Parts: sequence; structure tokens; C-alpha cells
Amino acid sequence: MKFSLLHPVAVGSADRLGTGLLGLEPQLYGSAIAELREQAVAADQAGWTSLMLAEQHFEVEGYQVTPNPLLVNVYLAQHTSRLRHGQLGLAVPSWNPLRLAEDIAVADHLTGGRLDVGLSFAHRSRSAGVLGQHFGARADSRALFEEWFEVMRLAWTEELWAYDGAFIQVPPPGLAWRHPVSQRLGASVGDDALTRIGAVPKPLQSPHPPLYTVLTGGPRTVEWAARVGSTLVTAETEPCRIREVTESYTRAATRHGRNIYLNRWEPGGGIALCRFLAVAATHEQALRTGEQAVPYICDWLAEFGFFDDRAAAVPRTLDELVSTGAMLLGTPDGVGEQVAGLADDYGIDHLVFMTCAGAVDHARTVETIARFGDGVIGRLSRA
Repeated sequence: MKFSLLHPVAVGSADRLGTGLLGLEPQLYGSAIAELREQAVAADQAGWTSLMLAEQHFEVEGYQVTPNPLLVNVYLAQHTSRLRHGQLGLAVPSWNPLRLAEDIAVADHLTGGRLDVGLSFAHRSRSAGVLGQHFGARADSRALFEEWFEVMRLAWTEELWAYDGAFIQVPPPGLAWRHPVSQRLGASVGDDALTRIGAVPKPLQSPHPPLYTVLTGGPRTVEWAARVGSTLVTAETEPCRIREVTESYTRAATRHGRNIYLNRWEPGGGIALCRFLAVAATHEQALRTGEQAVPYICDWLAEFGFFDDRAAAVPRTLDELVSTGAMLLGTPDGVGEQVAGLADDYGIDHLVFMTCAGAVDHARTVETIARFGDGVIGRLSRA
């Protein structure tokens, strides 16, 4: 099985979040990055598969200060040896697709091919509304997201190419380029105008880093992820909904010629379940860790629709988070049994865990990472 961490980079503890605009305090961000580095090293040593961040802008409240995950991915890769680094996800509509494709390719090289790429629709977010304002109402367009990805895919996989879409032309018509070296080498110059381009560098991983997509947008997200070979990450907890998502993804993958065995992760796609996590030496200590996570989860994430809006009730307490299965909490033995149950029930072999680092004390976060690694990941790898 594969186990990933999704870290929010909160810059305030549970008792400070919600009391002020903590994101504006640079010293808090500096401390959060130092702790994140130590947590990444702990995950690297404990056998975790990857550590992921989410792109968020303008979060002055301090719950999630991650405006450029790629930069942090590269930084953390310099302090780890085998841990992969990624995002859940990059807010694609907020970027120029060519610039994002280039930055991802460079980051793939700088991480030594340990980069994963998570893509986010960024629907109706503060980030998209500000950074994508030049698109107006089209900033929320599903068509924009899909066209941006197609431009990125061409940039990664094609040597010289052109694209004529609804939102962008690459290159724009009549762009003058008269350099004699380009003409001599055949770099797509005709009548002194550029006819095709080539994005450089190409990613280190071929044809590009593994893709991940958060389940937002319903059936269209499932269909798109299956078509392009992106692993679909879902926080669904209702058994019937998990099976509905996994079965629809598998059917869509088959239609697009992708051989997905049950929901199993592979470089060409799959399903991953997202859960919160609190692990400690005793159940009582794990409860203390879980309690620190509640303000972040229930006061912040729940208001963004993190939980399925079709559920009977959004969990608002630690007991509700645990009873619904949204959080795995306990000792390594107890949590290991829950992990085995998820694998057996749904055929899932990739779990993404949020420890709510930052809101949860650094020492407790490291303990969760290390104890889960030794007591669950280590045990499964030895089985």
C-alpha cells in the first residue's frame, strides 16, 4: 500500500487559529516551514510514500499558507532522500498553463524525479476570483481547466507543437521571430513568424510526473481523471458513495482504454481515499491529538464543503469525525486494523492522511507520522 501525507501549513496552533490574521505574520510562517521540514524528514525515515501540499492564496487567516507548493516541494526534496513531493492541488485556472508546465518540469528535475502533480479545479474560490479575474465568469469554467491541462500535456510530451483553443492560441498568430539560429535549426519559423513552439525542459519522469485530482465537480471530474490517467482522491466516507465513485471511475477508465484493476493505484491512475489521522502510544493520547485538529477541520475545512454535502450531517465534533470514519484515531495497532479494513472493503491501496500539522502541536504531528510509519507502514511492508 501507499501512504501519503497532505499538510495544510497552518501557521497557528489550535488555540490561536481564528483569533487574528495570523497569515500576515512572517515569523509564524518561518516557524511553520521549519516544522514542516522536520515532519518531512520524519516521513522520509518512516517509510511514507509522499508529502503533498495544497495551493491556496490570500489566506490571511493562517489556516493554510501555501501560495506556491512547487517551491516548497523543491525545498523539502533537498532534505529527504526517497520521499515523493506533490500537491493536492495546484489551482490550474489561476496559472498561465505554459508557465505552470515549465515550473513543474523544472521542479521534477530539482526533486530528482520525486515529484507528483495534483491538479485542482479551484471552483468559486477566493484565489480563482482574484488571480483569474481577467477571465471573468469563465474563470470557473470546466472547459478552461481542461484546455489548460491539454496545453500542459502538449508542453510536456511534444517537441514542437501548436494549439488553437477556445481560450488560448500557442503561438499567437503573426508573432515575429527572425533569429538566424532558429531558422537554421528548423525551430518552426516560417515567413519570419513563429509557427510552433517547444517547452523546455521536458520533465525528468516520462511522459510527465504522476497525476492526482481531488474529487470536486462530481461525475465530470471522475470522467476527466479516468481519461487522462489521474489518480482520483476522494474524502467520501459513506460506503455506498465510495463504491459508486470507484466503480464509475473504473468504468470510465475502461472506456478510455486504461486497464484499472479494481481501484488499485498505478502510474496511469487509480483511487485514493483521504482521511484525517491521529496516532499515539495510547488511545487517550491520540484523543488529545485529535482534539487539537478539530478547530482546523470543523471551523475551516468543513465550511468549504470538504465533506460530502449529500451526507446526513457534516461532522462537527471529534466523536463524529471518528464515528463517520473521517478520522482514523488510536494506537498503531488499532489504526492498522482500520487501514486493513479499508483495503479489504474497497480494494483501496493508497491512503492520503491529513494530520492537521500546525494546528496540531509539532511534537504530536511527528509522533503520528513516526508511530504510523513504524506500526502500520513497517508492519505491512514486512507482511
